Amino acid sequence: MLLAALFSSQVSAQSSAFTFVHISDLHVSTVTSAVNLCDLNGEEAKCYLQTFNNLNPRPAFILATGDISNIGNSTAVPGGMYRALTQYLYPHGLTYPGIGSLFIDSAQTIPIYFAPGNHEYYTTLTGLDFTTQTLPYLDSIPNYVKNIAPDTDYAVTTDISVILFMRSGWDISYLVSTDPKGSSFSDAQIAWMTNQLSLAGNKKKMLVMHHPAANYNGTGCSTATHSAIANDSSATFYYNRDAFIHMCDSFHVDVILAGHSHQNVVVDKNGNQIDENCDTCGTRYVQTGPAFGGCYRSITVDSSFVTVSVPLSSCIPAAVKDLDELHMSVYPDPSNGIFTLNMGQTMQVQLKVYNLMGQCVHQQSALDSNVQIDLRNQASGIYFLQLVAEQGEPVTYNFKYPLVINR
Repeated sequence: MLLAALFSSQVSAQSSAFTFVHISDLHVSTVTSAVNLCDLNGEEAKCYLQTFNNLNPRPAFILATGDISNIGNSTAVPGGMYRALTQYLYPHGLTYPGIGSLFIDSAQTIPIYFAPGNHEYYTTLTGLDFTTQTLPYLDSIPNYVKNIAPDTDYAVTTDISVILFMRSGWDISYLVSTDPKGSSFSDAQIAWMTNQLSLAGNKKKMLVMHHPAANYNGTGCSTATHSAIANDSSATFYYNRDAFIHMCDSFHVDVILAGHSHQNVVVDKNGNQIDENCDTCGTRYVQTGPAFGGCYRSITVDSSFVTVSVPLSSCIPAAVKDLDELHMSVYPDPSNGIFTLNMGQTMQVQLKVYNLMGQCVHQQSALDSNVQIDLRNQASGIYFLQLVAEQGEPVTYNFKYPLVINR
């Protein structure tokens, strides 16, 4: 059993406005599960990490809030499920990594920070029995520690912000209620957060954790599921919830970032749905849908406001996830706005191009083996090509592919 008591702090190099990416519920797995949807062998992770590496502006870091693995341990895979993800994170082969020691790019310029979720504690997803233990399957978290990050709460601070990464615990759902609640925070954790926030002064304040503190029925992202539980306490955490919300009010916390419910929604402390960037609503409780469904948000921090994007989609799970699987290619990429899609054969396709806000900025039909896509009227940045191609009934391929305009 491992319950770390260490609370640490790390200073980021950011001295002015910066942008980062929030993802949650990666559910990376090396085995197929009938209980929870998962990212088998990290195929989705490979796609969205590449997407984030190509974003313009480049993110200062990636923030991943829990359920990094679908199963914290498995008798079939003694090392846990995390290695299916860490093969894409640098440096390769690093065990017992420190906070911020893993990167999404080979140049090691974009670190990825983690907080554990309830799935990190699972040793299996079959035969779970929460009625006999108050700390179910706690022996599985060492695999998270060995492969991902220390089992600790910690702060990442900059000249203009402080971000607290918190452990919101394990499942207590069937011990106290039928809602999928997390165990939440101890008195010591509340005291540590209070101290950190009191030292932050006028800096922008963000707290990140797996379980939401306030909830409402939200929406999916791509084929992602959502909780469909429409009240403020369902799917939240259990202990010290009122103390946590009071603390956020007292220190004027800007944003809480969480996942767990597999949905996109932003609420106030009472569970009322609000706009992502409501500036009169107090603390914004933000949920981001699952990374295994392609969901993410872009967060921009400056000295006056924390701007939260609408839900974005990096990689849509589908029957075909990669152009290579259809022997297609897009070139040049990046380009000045002119792209050529080589399909390798003559086939009818419907093409749409989306910007990072999910708006369709271009669409066309084509019946050829080579299709030119003219985006010269669009600004530099990253876009997504959605292709629907019918190649004999009833097979339809529908996926998104990143296009980068760089002038």
